[in-house]
Parts: sequence; structure tokens; C-alpha cells
Amino acid sequence: MKRYRTSTIVSLVVGLLTIGGIAVALWQAPRGVAQDQQPILQYPDYPPTPTVGPNPTAPALLQSRAPLTAAAFDDAADLSDWEIIDLEFVLPESRSVWSVRDGRLAQDATAAAGNPSIQETVALTGDAGWTNYTVKASFYDFFNGTAGLVARYSGTDPTIASFYRFRILKSTFEDTPKRVLEKVEGGVATTLVAIDEPGFTEREWHTLTLSVNGGVITATLDGQVVAQAEDPAPLRAGRAGIYTRAIGGILFDDFAVVQP
Repeated sequence: MKRYRTSTIVSLVVGLLTIGGIAVALWQAPRGVAQDQQPILQYPDYPPTPTVGPNPTAPALLQSRAPLTAAAFDDAADLSDWEIIDLEFVLPESRSVWSVRDGRLAQDATAAAGNPSIQETVALTGDAGWTNYTVKASFYDFFNGTAGLVARYSGTDPTIASFYRFRILKSTFEDTPKRVLEKVEGGVATTLVAIDEPGFTEREWHTLTLSVNGGVITATLDGQVVAQAEDPAPLRAGRAGIYTRAIGGILFDDFAVVQP
């Protein structure tokens, strides 16, 4: 009987020690895991969204001339003198949207939902009787990739309108040509000059000009001539404006039209 009690006591002590060891292990394990465990997925440190800096200074030649018209887009009412046109047939819900915000003219993709589209769009202003002039605008591209200007725009139906256009792509696009100066007559585009490289640098301000003087058409980027051609049968007159695609992600400012 005494032997039975002794063995029973020993068994109880061993059991208690075992249970205690397990409890200590269970208490310490989560702490160790918490200290040593690393995230399954670590996100890289992305740089902050770039801040749009101050506008570039216009070329001195343009500053010295009295403008036929100018727009700084300080007020949404500035858009009242502009006509927004899609250069192809689109349904009402797919029309391009432009707006004035933070002192700049923004292309905001299409329709109320803001759906991006590669359709070509222009913001037009001025007089249909303008003949020889230079149209100028600054632009800042976030992700659109296409900027441009139009001159001597005439016609009420955009699918058969006539005008000169200079368009330039960002340098990181694989598509070429990057710079195209063209004549659109009755809705049909004819290339006057096409240059493969370079384009423009995105997320930087640039100044673009398009001059029409008789049959000579000249485009500049940041004060440097980047395309020039002579049209033997030039378009006579028309309004001026800004060109891009309805993708959104691009700003325009400091628009002006001056006489040569």
C-alpha cells in the first residue's frame, strides 16, 4: 500500500512538471514568433507624387508682341471663350472633357465617368478670320503622352474640318514618329514633316509654339525649332487651339496668339 502511494505521488509530480513545461513553452512561443516574424509581402518605398512646379518663361520674342488673345486660366470662366471639339464622331457620353482647375487648363478624359480614350480632341478659340500668327501654350504631362497645337482651323463639322497641326509624343513612347507637322484638309491629314526622335520629357513644363506665315509653318519646343515646312497651297485663315488625346493627365497654361 505504501509503495502504491509513493508511485502515485511521483506520477503526479512528473505530470505537473510536464504540464508546467508545456505551458511555459506555449507562453514563450508566440512572443518569439512575433519578434522574429517578417511580413510576407513588403512594398517598395515609392517616391512621392511630383509637385507641379512654376510655369516656364515664354520666349522673349513672344513676350514683346501684343497678343490677339491670351488665357492664363485663372478662372473657370476663361473656358467660356473656348469650344471643345472631338476630331472624330463620338457619342455624347464619350465626348472629351476639359476643365480649369488650380489655374491651369486640364484635359480630363471623357464624359462624367472620366473614362480615358485615345480619341483626338482640341480646345479652340479665336477668330475665323485670323491669317498669320503664332499660337503658344505651356504644357505639363503626367501620363497622357501627347501634346500639340492647331492653327487656321476652319469648318463646322470636325470630321471634315481643315487646319494645321503639330503634335509631339513623349520620349518614352515606343511609337514613332515623335514629331509630326501636318495639314488636315477636309478631314484628311497629309504629313508635311515627320521626325522619329526625340519627343518631350514627361513631368516637366514645356513651351510649344506653332507659327503660320503665308505657306510657311514652323513648330518650336522650348524655343528650339523642331519642325518646319512650306505648303504650296496653304490654308488661308482660321482659329487657333490646343490639341491632345482624351486620355487625361495633361495640363496646359499661358496660352497666347500673337501676330508675326
